[in-house]
Amino acid sequence: MNDLDPFFAHCAERYMASDVDAVSAMYEAPMLALREGRAIHLADRTEVREHLSEVMAAYARSGAARADVAGLDVRPLGKSSASATVHWHVTDAGGGLLKDFETTYHLLRVGGEWRILSYTNHD
Repeated sequence: MNDLDPFFAHCAERYMASDVDAVSAMYEAPMLALREGRAIHLADRTEVREHLSEVMAAYARSGAARADVAGLDVRPLGKSSASATVHWHVTDAGGGLLKDFETTYHLLRVGGEWRILSYTNHD
């Protein structure tokens, strides 16, 4: 499942560019997000897009300029799905570390492409 390295690198690049269309295309709908101890059920593509747009805007307001995969632990779940825990480093324009955290994603391969079904931020 080496193709998850470029998947998350592309996701980070588009995320930091606030390219909500490209990032939301990487997610399935409905989708579940677990953030700050609460479950967020996103019923359709519109809700997924709105959620991602809000999170991207918060990153931009915080001064985030770059997100890098500091570590990736992938567990295949059969032939068409996987669980991946990503250790993220988010930095500002000067390279200062703003965030150092992990997120676990549940992914499904659809038509040869990975799609995120859910994610859990480690809090």
